[in-house]
Amino acid sequence: MSKPSLLRQTFLSRQCRRHISASSARRASTSPQRMGPAAAPAQTGYLRSFADIPGPIALPMLRHSAYVLPRIGSFHHTVGLGLLDGLRKKYGDLVRLAKASRTRPVLYIFDPEMMREVYESGVTEPPKWERSPLLQHRKEASTHCPFQGDESKAIWAAIRALLHDGFLLKNYDKAFEKISEDFIQRLETLRRCGNALNEELEAEVYRWAVETIGVLVFGIRLGCLDGPIDAATVDSKSDKTSMDDDTPELCSLFKRRLEDLSPAEGLVRCSMEIADSNYLVRSESTLKTDSQVFNSALVTFDRHSCLTEHFLLEALSQLNTKQLRPEQVLIDKLRPLDRRILTLASDILLAGVDPLAQTAISMFHQLSLHLAQQQRAHDEVEWATESKASGADSPELSYVMACVKEALRVHPATGGVVRRSRQELEVGGYEVPAGVDIVLAHGVTSKSDKQFGRAKAFIPDRWCQDGWEPLRASRAHPDASMPFGTNCPASGVVGHMLASLSSRVLYKYRFEWHGPSPNMVTTGVNKLQKPYFFVLQKAH
Repeated sequence: MSKPSLLRQTFLSRQCRRHISASSARRASTSPQRMGPAAAPAQTGYLRSFADIPGPIALPMLRHSAYVLPRIGSFHHTVGLGLLDGLRKKYGDLVRLAKASRTRPVLYIFDPEMMREVYESGVTEPPKWERSPLLQHRKEASTHCPFQGDESKAIWAAIRALLHDGFLLKNYDKAFEKISEDFIQRLETLRRCGNALNEELEAEVYRWAVETIGVLVFGIRLGCLDGPIDAATVDSKSDKTSMDDDTPELCSLFKRRLEDLSPAEGLVRCSMEIADSNYLVRSESTLKTDSQVFNSALVTFDRHSCLTEHFLLEALSQLNTKQLRPEQVLIDKLRPLDRRILTLASDILLAGVDPLAQTAISMFHQLSLHLAQQQRAHDEVEWATESKASGADSPELSYVMACVKEALRVHPATGGVVRRSRQELEVGGYEVPAGVDIVLAHGVTSKSDKQFGRAKAFIPDRWCQDGWEPLRASRAHPDASMPFGTNCPASGVVGHMLASLSSRVLYKYRFEWHGPSPNMVTTGVNKLQKPYFFVLQKAH
């Protein structure tokens, strides 16, 4: 046997290697720029190099950015999920971006079985961004009480288990319903002539998202839905609507001075500012400590932390003075941590508000385009309401929940989940070294025809037990549609939040969309590009 083969066998015999085997055929390539289909790696007892994984090569000077340049770039017409899907179509289920314009190489995975095996490998972790403004703020904040690594993992695992417990989540049903009712009352005031919603819709959805997550974390109402509404005036009703005016305007929270906002409104404004300014996106501007963006982010994060601490102290004081309410179950279980909950609560608000708000808006948009499905959901809600009024047990809103799941599948909040390899592992017959950012592109697999029949269509029936068998979601891989990944605590509770909101809205109103199709943009999360052309009609 030749010397290279012996060296290869010796190399593979190391016990530290983690093995991940793919169950289906994979694409392979002998060069990074190979574009045509290739056979799976031959089972010859050795792994192919990470450099052999196909993908776009880094060009001189422009690096990978050359591929998205107008007119000349291969992917100039795609952004966000479209760009990821373009990479998959051109290079296959494994795509490598060499270390060039980034500080470390990136591996994109578009096969749900390989995604599952990466999750289960135990050698990956969420990436740490040492130079981010959020981490810098927490290093300097005197009130910050960091968790140790193992302790933090244990706490997040416990919270994830709690938020996947259906019995525990029932404690929040009434609180979520009351918040949704308050949101609907404000929504009614926002309607202008022709029943079109005004520019405040996004701000109101963010108010709902912060209030809902606040109840979940703190067990108290924050008051986000108590502030004044920027309602349509008599004059504006006759000459300006969201249907015929696409001039962007600042919402009322940004028109007012910070000093005039309540703590709850200030928290909503902070959340919107963090989302609109992409402070949580690790880009060149947000990682440069001398940039204006970095310093503006520090100020915003400091204000967000102070407001979060304000509500945490209020929540802890209510635990000590009042009888425990059902929605206080989570904060009660976290009470032994005392003020150390601050970082935890801040992380939940920072990571959860923007995806929840934008998912709600995209869900409204999908319902407005599919009136038959919207009507069926309304009928189910009306039937459940009448049954409850007659004294019968409240039935489960299975079709409403199916609409929520389908909205999350068609327009996922993120393109995928990023994991960083701590040590060497194997994926699909290739060796992946330590220090690689692995992007598990759930946003692409959720709309893959290999996984879902008529994948681009909005078909809630696929999630129903009586749905047509060829289209059933159960035929897809369990990890094909994972909007928040497998480790995110939100994956167990977001459906309940959105179902509560949609059921309350659909009971009284019907959404319509009177305007051109919106573009999907990616700024931290996937969102519909404004302006919105929603029209809110009475359901009865």
